[in-house]
Amino acid sequence: MPQVISACCVLHNIVEQFKDNYHASWTMELKRRRMTAEMREKKKLLKHKILLICATTMPSTIVQDALSLTIVDQINQCTQVRSLWMKMRSGDFWNRIVNNHFMDDDWLDNFRMTKSTFDYICTQLFSELTPNPLAFRPSLSVEKKVAIVIFKLSSCSEYRVVGNLFGVHKSTVHTCVYQVCKAINKLLRPLHITMPTLDEAKFISQCIKKKTGMEQLIGAIDGTHIPVLPPKIGYRDFVNRKGWPSMVLQGYVDNNYIFRNITIKHPGSVHDATVLKDSNLYQNNETLIPKHCININGKEIPLMIAGDPAYPLLPWLLKGYTGSLTPEQESFNTYHSSARICVENAFGRLKGRLRCLLKRCDINYKFMPQVISACCVLHNIVEQFKDNYHASWTMEVNEGNICYAQPSQRELSQDTINTNSKEIREILKEHMAMNYPLRKSSFKQIQT
Repeated sequence: MPQVISACCVLHNIVEQFKDNYHASWTMELKRRRMTAEMREKKKLLKHKILLICATTMPSTIVQDALSLTIVDQINQCTQVRSLWMKMRSGDFWNRIVNNHFMDDDWLDNFRMTKSTFDYICTQLFSELTPNPLAFRPSLSVEKKVAIVIFKLSSCSEYRVVGNLFGVHKSTVHTCVYQVCKAINKLLRPLHITMPTLDEAKFISQCIKKKTGMEQLIGAIDGTHIPVLPPKIGYRDFVNRKGWPSMVLQGYVDNNYIFRNITIKHPGSVHDATVLKDSNLYQNNETLIPKHCININGKEIPLMIAGDPAYPLLPWLLKGYTGSLTPEQESFNTYHSSARICVENAFGRLKGRLRCLLKRCDINYKFMPQVISACCVLHNIVEQFKDNYHASWTMEVNEGNICYAQPSQRELSQDTINTNSKEIREILKEHMAMNYPLRKSSFKQIQT
């Protein structure tokens, strides 16, 4: 044996010097053998203890032997070594088909983004998702983790279906969803969901003015309902006015369909105005919204965000007129609605790309705010990278809205209008009436 051990050490040194690969499975086999030996020793000790207890407490040798054998059999069943560590699963879809044969059109169809956009996301998340080199088994690569999650979010497939496609267990898909979404919100959200700077706000305002004629608007704000699996306790809190459980996503969007500010923390029964007042945009508007005024008819008009009748009229939030309208007010509302269309289009494109927001998925409702936020970040990245958006995806959104119809706008019943805000809207109405043709609304106004 000394000769054999010495020879083994020499062979080990030669292999290490030649840099031959060492497989993690070899360490796993060694640990398994150690575990088996330890289990055998523990079982022996347990058997001796049980027999000793039974011998001292039970006078009948028959009962003693029967009881001992029964307990020992149960111990044997509980301490069996696993004969199968991991089922064989095929990862050909990712390893061979996607990596070797997918073109950009294939990436758009399956992941709703191009390969270059996907690579950017992986690069940004690498530091947070890097596999542990000391892991017991080989970990998934960063690219595969991100691919699993983006496919899950863009297809709304079940954990089991995604796992079978990528050759992993459904629990692995679950873990990836939680890890990647948290990483996206930690590393990418601060980079891609930001309020506009002063220069950006001026540019956005000019773009909206050129398109709609409306002055000093830097985007629009609105809410949309996302289907969720609600809890049994508190179910009614999540049910919206259309009768299905949801969470509210409030988004402020610029003219390029980019989300600049989002709020996701309210169940579907909450009014849009309440969601607004609980948001950081409302509470910190003085610091978040850039300061820049222009003089129109002797009145200083600040930069503002367009909102629907569900919101209050504020110095930084411009809503249309309600009730019995004059031709000038109706025309103002029409131009105002054309400026708000950007937020509706953004919600449609968001759900068209990331279909987990279009229908109810199997993600826990407590984690859905993280998922929705990550989806908004991914949407912004794809829009900024100018990836194509297929018209057929909008058709899917329209079909989804049949099953999960969005609640109609609920006008704010007790809207205390700020005097300054009212003056600003009046000035803008007169400015639009003097400089642009009067337009009639294509829908009937809400009567109050």
